Amino acid sequence: MIKEKTVIITGAFGQLGIALSSRFYQAGYRLILFSRKEKTDRTKGFSTGEKKRTLILKADLQYPEQIERAFDEIRSRNIKPDVLVNNAGLQNLESLEKLEAEEWDRMMAVNLRAPHLCTRFFSNLHAPEEPGVFPEQRSIVNIASIEGENPALNHAHYDASKAGLIQYSRASALELGPRGIRVNCVSPGLINRPGLEQDWPEGVSRYKAASPLGRLVEAEEVAETVLFL
Repeated sequence: MIKEKTVIITGAFGQLGIALSSRFYQAGYRLILFSRKEKTDRTKGFSTGEKKRTLILKADLQYPEQIERAFDEIRSRNIKPDVLVNNAGLQNLESLEKLEAEEWDRMMAVNLRAPHLCTRFFSNLHAPEEPGVFPEQRSIVNIASIEGENPALNHAHYDASKAGLIQYSRASALELGPRGIRVNCVSPGLINRPGLEQDWPEGVSRYKAASPLGRLVEAEEVAETVLFL
């Protein structure tokens, strides 16, 4: 079990966010969970009192000032997080002909700008103990998508944001590596959920046919990969 490690997870109470939070909690991490809501019934699986292992911070990631406020709260508590998981993301369908600038900007704000701001604030939470000497290694994992390289119909704004996140991960890995911060990117395919095949049979069928394993990925499998990284 890993002790005295802290992870920040954005989008903590979506399907993948719950799987990520649960897996890191099981591994002994302290959790800092970013959520648009202050209270949610999805926190039942985590103790918010026992040894202060879970801290929930309200932050709508389309607003830079709310991201900065959340990190100010972390700094004020003198918490030094070891891991950042940029998981929060929007994924809605819209054709190019109907895609308005406002919706494009909102998608980019949450899916691309927010990971940058979180990366920036996270990297600055640990000041070097002496010039050029940084504390023990830290890690950032960005959740992109298979659509960052394989576009889907009516997903132009989503696909562009995830392609940008993949390249941003590469660029930030180059820049932050010398500071002892590893940056990786995980690009899942279609993540399974209860009722998905009934709601979208043709799409699930296509994904299964394209998958070497002939099945969808489970959220817990993605979480295990992120924990490894």
